[in-house]
Amino acid sequence: MDLDDVPNLKLERETLVDRLTVQLRQQILSGRPAPGEAMPVERELCEAFGVGRTTVREALHGLIAAGFLVRERRQLIVVDRNRIPDHEVDYAALAARLSVTDVFETRKALEAKAVELAARSWAEDDIVVLREALEAMRDVTGPEYHAADVAFHLTIVRLAKNAVLQQVYEDAQHLFFKLPGFWRVFAGQAPARQGKPITGWEGHRTVVDAIEARDAEAAVRANTELLDRVERTLIERLAGAGKLPGPDGAATPGAIPNPTPLTRSDG
Repeated sequence: MDLDDVPNLKLERETLVDRLTVQLRQQILSGRPAPGEAMPVERELCEAFGVGRTTVREALHGLIAAGFLVRERRQLIVVDRNRIPDHEVDYAALAARLSVTDVFETRKALEAKAVELAARSWAEDDIVVLREALEAMRDVTGPEYHAADVAFHLTIVRLAKNAVLQQVYEDAQHLFFKLPGFWRVFAGQAPARQGKPITGWEGHRTVVDAIEARDAEAAVRANTELLDRVERTLIERLAGAGKLPGPDGAATPGAIPNPTPLTRSDG
């Protein structure tokens, strides 16, 4: 290996550890796992977040040092939130809220261009494929809905027929959509237990109808409204987790689904 590559590899690994640490902080502050409960084992965390064991171990060590976890025998136990230093709680809440905003700003920008191009350049076969992707979202919930949702948005991006836009979006999809393993590990927040998705089949159909009508402006507007609704809901849940401070500094009760860059949303 070229020695010049080593610093870059180290920076990438450290950045991933930092992101995972923030994600796990949010989970603890949201109450899942609850105080006194054990964290999922390393293998489950690797599956949930799509990272290696070294990344997981370093993130867990950071959480122990920050006071979020304590080691008891061979398990890592979640600390009572009242025992977590105030500055650590504030940092986790702020980082989570900012990451939701960053993700959706980027996603809305990319999808706006994709929807616009798709509306202007689709061929007959393209609409058939898009309608099939839309129908796959009907009458499904939980992991099936999320998988269909990802496929739907990727279909629109591919219909834009812009190779660079498609590559950028596909490379970033792990930031835009939750990993399926996340729901298995943190089962208390599984989509099936949350009721209907934030945005469902009808909202996506509006986007498809506008694309088929070749109304690029209406298609962009409908898709942006779709993502705005998801973003607002995630931030509201985030701000309400265990009375975390909201954007205006106020505290409200509620629960969050942990919507930061290593996860997926249902928009």
